[in-house]
Amino acid sequence: MASTLGSRGAAPRPPRRATRCVVPRPARTRLDVVDPDVDPPRDGRASGCVFLDSVVVTSRDLPHDRPAGSPSATRPSRPSPPPWLIDALLGFAVFDVVAFAIAADVGGTRADPWVAYPIALVLGLLVLGRRRFPVGVLVATALVICAYYTLDLPAIGLALPVSVALYSAAVAGRLGWAVGVAAALVVASTYFRLAEGDDVRYVVGYELATTVALMAAAIALGHGSFTRRQRDEQRRHADALREQTLELESADRLAHDREAVARDLHDVVGHHLAVVSLHTNVAREALDDVEAVGAAQSDALAAARAELELVRTATTTALADLRATVRALRGTAAPAGLADQARIDRLDDLARTARAAGLDVTLDVDLPSGTAEGTAAGAAAYRVVQEGLTNVLRHAGARAAVVRVALERSPGAPGDVLAVEVRDDGPGARGEGDATDRGGFGLRGLRERVAVLGGTVEATTPDSGGFRLRARVPLTPGAAVSGTDSARRPQSSGGGAP
Repeated sequence: MASTLGSRGAAPRPPRRATRCVVPRPARTRLDVVDPDVDPPRDGRASGCVFLDSVVVTSRDLPHDRPAGSPSATRPSRPSPPPWLIDALLGFAVFDVVAFAIAADVGGTRADPWVAYPIALVLGLLVLGRRRFPVGVLVATALVICAYYTLDLPAIGLALPVSVALYSAAVAGRLGWAVGVAAALVVASTYFRLAEGDDVRYVVGYELATTVALMAAAIALGHGSFTRRQRDEQRRHADALREQTLELESADRLAHDREAVARDLHDVVGHHLAVVSLHTNVAREALDDVEAVGAAQSDALAAARAELELVRTATTTALADLRATVRALRGTAAPAGLADQARIDRLDDLARTARAAGLDVTLDVDLPSGTAEGTAAGAAAYRVVQEGLTNVLRHAGARAAVVRVALERSPGAPGDVLAVEVRDDGPGARGEGDATDRGGFGLRGLRERVAVLGGTVEATTPDSGGFRLRARVPLTPGAAVSGTDSARRPQSSGGGAP
């Protein structure tokens, strides 16, 4: 070679000329890790010396999980610059380092120094491909540096022009390539320097040590970032796997619970309802025989027949609902599911059943034709009316009840809501506040059913007396609606909601 790697000429370099070596002196050598979120540029200034003495690591390549309470953790996060901008700045930094070294040594070379600047530009442009081709950029950078020194051009050092390429290869997980290329450059440079007669103590004791230190630092930073990224990725995968395992276990437990509930409903509740239905049919047949014997008691017998018919209808409906519930819990399709049983267009059936039981029911439904029919919101509204009338019959001791169902617009909700209210003239519930918070399973289950759809349920005693069950169910499932406050007063003793 006309000129060896890292040397300007063949003659031994005296110690007093050591300032011309691009490798920094020990007093000036430092390693700066620049993170824009932690160390912003001071006074907006950045000189060639700063680039010469620093290895730049961007915030993209550093971990962002800082300890809680640190200044950078408490300040609001700022968007990271795009990768192309970071690469462009690094490429300019490499060009600036090499150009600064060329300009500092113009007078001592035999070749035209202006030939060196295009090579400096090539070294800077190679950085732009460091993300897609980390190994290719590293090898090309090493070859360009070797070719540069064959032209007897100004010394540009060895470690700093290749430090970004070494870091990029290491952070991409190509540690072997980074170490191999760095070792080849160091061995070749040291061999030719010693072969041309440079001072052994200077080459080995100073330049070799600083060059190896800078290269090792760049590789260590890159490999550290790669290791942290791999560890974070493994942690994320482990967390995702653990979460998936928990979900599967929860789903398995839920399936077992649903199977147990379905079995109990079928074996216990279903059995008793079937017995009630059987005995009701036997009683009806007995009444037919009594009617055939004596017609004097026909009116009383007709009334008894009507009551038994109501019982039979109720048990038949309950059995159908129970079968649909069991099928749903077991995960099998039902020919006539709960959605078919609980329809908002069947509110008349509920009112008719309550009237037959002696309750004066006023049904006020103000809905456009077809509204909420066959929907979850319509089924929930049906269940609200059903639960309200059942509570009136069982607990309220009331003579009359008013059922209102209307379509309203709720503040903050994206669509319309079904406003359902069931109110009676009984003494009201015991205690204060919302009865759904202390009620039985009926009201609790009703509140949970409506909450799934984003609605609200409240059961209170208004100032005018009686008991009021009110629900607001969004037509769009999951659209939360604001609850409606009700006047509440201390309740007197009387029938309470279950």
